[in-house]
Amino acid sequence: MKPTSLLRLIGIVILFMLMQGCWDVKDIDNRMLVAVLGIEHAEDNKISLWVRFPITKSTQTGVGGLNKSFFMTRQIGDTVVDALDNLRSRLPKSLDMSETRAIFLDQELAEKGVKPYLEFAVRDRTLPLSTVVALISGSMEPIFAKPNPTGELSGIYTKLFFEPYAGGTPQKNKVPLWRLFSRFYNPMEQNLVPLLERSNVNLFELKGNAFFINDKMVGKLTPEETLIYEIITQKMSGFEIETAQGANVKILKNNTWISSKMIKGKPVISIRTLLTMTLMDSSQSTENDTAEIEKSVSKLLEERAEKVFKLTKQKKSDIFGFGNRYRGTLASNQDWSEMYQHAEIEMKIVSKLRNTGLQMLK
Repeated sequence: MKPTSLLRLIGIVILFMLMQGCWDVKDIDNRMLVAVLGIEHAEDNKISLWVRFPITKSTQTGVGGLNKSFFMTRQIGDTVVDALDNLRSRLPKSLDMSETRAIFLDQELAEKGVKPYLEFAVRDRTLPLSTVVALISGSMEPIFAKPNPTGELSGIYTKLFFEPYAGGTPQKNKVPLWRLFSRFYNPMEQNLVPLLERSNVNLFELKGNAFFINDKMVGKLTPEETLIYEIITQKMSGFEIETAQGANVKILKNNTWISSKMIKGKPVISIRTLLTMTLMDSSQSTENDTAEIEKSVSKLLEERAEKVFKLTKQKKSDIFGFGNRYRGTLASNQDWSEMYQHAEIEMKIVSKLRNTGLQMLK
């Protein structure tokens, strides 16, 4: 053999020796994919971990001989990691949380502080950072035990509930895990997280949106009040319908301008919003013209905004992120949450009705 050929052969052998095999890879049929994870308070200061796994081709028979598309289990532990370790020892396959669609947190835990129960997800990167986070009011068991009413695999229904292209509306306020944590470490902006409760028809329904101080829930906005948050942050999509003067109008889009300044140590925030709407139904309207409906909608939302500002200021929870506008001007010893409590906030709304139809042209 020629020396060059021998060297080439030796080089190939060395490369093969350096190549890593797939000895640590688990096949899909040896993994149990977590669709939805729930963390609930349990007795003796422990936590109860609820887990729901999808089953694509069910071999499990439920009540009345109906096939189930999911498998649900519960595990008690001192911490979330402890519960997960105990759960792994019970399962016949590897526990895989890389496809988790949603994580539910007990309202009772949220009022004490949720950060200790979610740190494992960021430290170990066991959950996707896009996982949707929501709070649950009441027991989680009925939600995890009930089949999906519209037939989707477990987890998909939950994600679609918040997605704008599916069942999501501005009131539902989709919150991914990464956004939740980003505001834990931002003293200038607080979290607003959906609050769900069990439903007799669907898996769950929207009860409102909980607002936080750091990682603790301190209050709740109704779905209607959440619209103010969506308008100010300009996250609203064209799904919101408001009723005014007996007419239903659909808000198509909004443009919001915010100016902020500091006067004698007090934050002064001025908000101007232009709403573009269309008439949906005027069957209950009493011959109101366009101007009356526009004025009524503006007044309704301004009064609602005043109530939301008062509620969040009382709890020192700046969910709107106004504090970010003062970040460069505040001294290190100034507490924005205290300043927000005494902030002067004014919101003026101008509503414009478009495409009113023949009835409004009489």
